[in-house]
Amino acid sequence: MFDLTKDTKENVQIFFTKESIVMEETIKKALNIDCLVKFTKVQTTDKIEKKDFFARFNIDINGIELGLYISMDTKIASILSDLMLMGPGEDKDTLEPDDIDSLKELFSQNLGAFATAMKEEGYKVSFNGFSQTQPKDEPFFESEFEIIITNTIESSMHQYVSVDGFEKVLDNLKVEVLSSKNQSSLSPLFEIEDESNQTSTIETSKDNLNLLMDIELNARIRIGSKQMLLKDVVKLSEGTIIDLDKSVDEPMEILVNGKIIAKGIVVVVGGNFGIKITHVGTKEDRIKSLGG
Repeated sequence: MFDLTKDTKENVQIFFTKESIVMEETIKKALNIDCLVKFTKVQTTDKIEKKDFFARFNIDINGIELGLYISMDTKIASILSDLMLMGPGEDKDTLEPDDIDSLKELFSQNLGAFATAMKEEGYKVSFNGFSQTQPKDEPFFESEFEIIITNTIESSMHQYVSVDGFEKVLDNLKVEVLSSKNQSSLSPLFEIEDESNQTSTIETSKDNLNLLMDIELNARIRIGSKQMLLKDVVKLSEGTIIDLDKSVDEPMEILVNGKIIAKGIVVVVGGNFGIKITHVGTKEDRIKSLGG
């Protein structure tokens, strides 16, 4: 996700753009509504504006903890919290303790999904919940997100991360990249075959593979599973909720002929459910798994 050849501010833009994509999908899935979340701008500031909903969430990226402060006014905060509490999405003048708790749960789901997405890109990331730690008197990156719910409600949300903290994350990643490069130079990653034999093998494999490309395969999505007793199966009725073994921030598994070939998150496309791929192996890995 990060581009270590770019400066810190550009990487902050990449960070928040990625988060906005995950946030939109999380809100759609958690609240079962149509919404748009768009990262609009980032700037540096020495002062954090604490609005009616204000909380710190902790993210650990490759061993460096980053405090993420989220700030929203009462209108959008109360609408989101009411939807989380199975209400119609009404705005209120004040936020009650239940509203605060439901918002923390919503953003916990969002940042959990964000951490999972970053892990899929090779980062060591964990979401460590929220804390009461107040922001220090230091420079922050202030990001703004535009939120549109069901094409009628428009509002915004602000997030803040420490400039110094974000730079520490990037510096740590640069050190790890250099370290991994030095280690990889100690031994070759692949054995090199005789050139003539290698060319012949590749051409034969391509010919054989092309013959298989039009074969139809059975693809399905697995959102989770659960072992049930026979007596529990007999008791099933309309409205029964079955608790699966997969949390909401874990990606769905995409199976072809019973083999997992990719993972992704649920999206809505033209009124139909779809899957947005977040992790997929190489073509060679997929072909090997289907043939194994």
